[in-house]
Amino acid sequence: MIRFALQGKKHRDGLYQCNNCREQFTVTVGTVFERSKIPLNKWLLCNHLLCSSKKGFSALQLQRELGLGSYRTAWFMMHRLREAMRQGGLAPMGGPGKTVEIDETASGRIEGAPKRARRAMGATTRFSSAV
Repeated sequence: MIRFALQGKKHRDGLYQCNNCREQFTVTVGTVFERSKIPLNKWLLCNHLLCSSKKGFSALQLQRELGLGSYRTAWFMMHRLREAMRQGGLAPMGGPGKTVEIDETASGRIEGAPKRARRAMGATTRFSSAV
């Protein structure tokens, strides 16, 4: 594929044209950054912050750090990047019918236990991944 950058007043920066199909495109086509009005440098900084934080990163903290206009923008960026990082299909965590151990977090339900017993057991119990 031979491509060349379009120049002039009628073309925006970063716009290329394919010589074979004559279609115009940018470097973000086919990526998670496609069709986003958020600048690419903020996307890359967001990706760096998400990957380098030990304990996770909240959307509100991301909004403050990047100076984004709204919480929804930060939430959207985080979810789009997390979706792109996901490996495999839509299988549940641990696999179908498997038990997943979780520390300090209650997720799912305990098989056969009544509601008040589940609350009393706390978060260090084994939970079933089936919901």
